[in-house]
Amino acid sequence: MTTTMVASVENASLALMANDTLYDAHHMMSSPTRMELFHTNYGRIHGYICNVVCIFGVISNILNVIVLTRRHMITPTNYILTALAIADFLTMLTYLVYATYFYIASDPAPGGHSAVWMYFILVHHHFIITCHNMATWFTVTLAVFRYIFVCHHVIGNRLCSLYRAKMTITIIVIATLIVCIPNYFLYKVVKLSDLPEGGNFSGYWIIDSNIVEEHTFYKVAIFWFFGVIMKVVPCILLTFFSSVIILTMFQANKRRVRLRQKTSSSDHDINHEHNRTTWMLVSVVLFFVITQMPQGILAMISGLNEEFFEKIYANLGDVLDLLVLLNSAVNFILYCSMSQQFRDTFKNLFIVVF
Repeated sequence: MTTTMVASVENASLALMANDTLYDAHHMMSSPTRMELFHTNYGRIHGYICNVVCIFGVISNILNVIVLTRRHMITPTNYILTALAIADFLTMLTYLVYATYFYIASDPAPGGHSAVWMYFILVHHHFIITCHNMATWFTVTLAVFRYIFVCHHVIGNRLCSLYRAKMTITIIVIATLIVCIPNYFLYKVVKLSDLPEGGNFSGYWIIDSNIVEEHTFYKVAIFWFFGVIMKVVPCILLTFFSSVIILTMFQANKRRVRLRQKTSSSDHDINHEHNRTTWMLVSVVLFFVITQMPQGILAMISGLNEEFFEKIYANLGDVLDLLVLLNSAVNFILYCSMSQQFRDTFKNLFIVVF
């Protein structure tokens, strides 16, 4: 019988083609490879590292929302950043509970887990996949809006209006909820003692659903869609838009240097702040690509080579999850370091008060 433990953020997506074996005594007694040793050793500290990242990320994204929703801060770009902060906040919120239970209070292996915790993991898996996919396409929207504003400035203000930003976010939320529906039928919770190979274990576990057992292609198709397409395609789009934005900014900077003598200091200050804002948004986009592209590439190779998945990807799952969490937590640092308006608003709201 197929048995698969739902792992975590995007490792959960890759559980869609897991090796379908219960973590049994024979596996534990076999000589571990270097990758398996790395996975075991890192697993001892993964929960603690993720707790630190998640706690910082949850608090920082709450601060992002508070700052970005001030009346003078409301712009189409900041509206998208607010939606991104909410999605990142939700992504880390349930992971914090997951990491605390499975990596600190317990052990992410079969045996001794209650049905309540298994259903929590199942909900956590679906919830976090949905939220992270929303965050992915919010980031793509951010890149598209900035591309239009920088590269097509004449029509940028009209095309990138607050109304269009709200409509785009609404469409992404609805579309993501619909697209993720097939993912909700992948797994089910069972009692380990009811499994032919689980007689020596107590408690509950998560295995492939009846639909997956009857239709193998269902699981493979979802793996390719969520594990590869929904990773690689957004990264390609973000890389393209970022490259064009950066190239356009360099060309515009050369023109400003030639015309600087004719440009007033106020215009120069406006252009400088505009550039800092653009670089900040490009940094948000590129950091997303850096943390997501490796997982998409590894997932693609895993889809073509099952041995690669079992020996390499499965043992890097926790590290890849950490990259996702870091991406969800880093934006506050980027805003503070690269946006004068964000820093000033943050200081006025919090530092001055205390």
